[in-house]
Amino acid sequence: MNMPGNISKTPFAGVALGIVAAYVVAVALAGAYRDSEMLDVLVSLSLPPLVLFLVYQGSGKRFVFCVASLLISGLLFDLGPTLGAPRVGLGLVLMTIGSMAVPLVVDLLVIDMGRQIHVARPFARMAQVAFLLAVFPLAGWKLLDAHAIIREEDQRLVDELAAHITAQGNALVVDRLDAKTRDRALRRLAIRTSDKTYPLSDAAIESVRETRTVRKVTNAHGTQATEVTRQQEDRMRLILKLQGTGIPEDVVLFSHRGPLTISTAKVPLNKNGS
Repeated sequence: MNMPGNISKTPFAGVALGIVAAYVVAVALAGAYRDSEMLDVLVSLSLPPLVLFLVYQGSGKRFVFCVASLLISGLLFDLGPTLGAPRVGLGLVLMTIGSMAVPLVVDLLVIDMGRQIHVARPFARMAQVAFLLAVFPLAGWKLLDAHAIIREEDQRLVDELAAHITAQGNALVVDRLDAKTRDRALRRLAIRTSDKTYPLSDAAIESVRETRTVRKVTNAHGTQATEVTRQQEDRMRLILKLQGTGIPEDVVLFSHRGPLTISTAKVPLNKNGS
């Protein structure tokens, strides 16, 4: 920055801004793919630059502010879980608004100070070109890395739930899930019968409190003492009703990202629900 209100005329600074923004966006896309939040992150990333593109039409600040909003949006999405901010619902709306608001607020503050932000044409052009050239290979690299991790995580998740599926009446029941496993299962998993596919997000959720007896044996001065305690745990149960069909001999439990199947497991069913 050469002086207050002027953005550096050095093209290399624009290249740096574009590449950093592209990397942050690529990380956000990979995280969204891993957590089945791709639609959310696409909305969060695309809306702020689109709004700023229309607001600053004809201004030299337009492309720089668009790239800056992508950088801010990607950072907010990447850091959201660390900061305790959910990346869905109201949290996502606030992230999107913040990504649009920051460049606008900075611009208005500079105007209130009696100055103008002047963006050199080489800086703006290089920021735009660098972002467009870098974002696709960086996103591909990060998505490939995320896919390798997803295959391992989803296979463990599928195997864990396959061990807890039983048939009860006209429904499939998945028992003994903690809250984290439940959330991942609802976002990632589905069950396929011979004639229909049922996403687990359609399942009803029940909370079950389990009481465990814990025996702890300690050695003190050559003598043994047994301490018996009772611990309560909240577990979740998913109940998926099958529509217009009887309970099949087996089902296929699979994880997916959109139409892409990641991991599968064939699960034989005990129709007695034992």
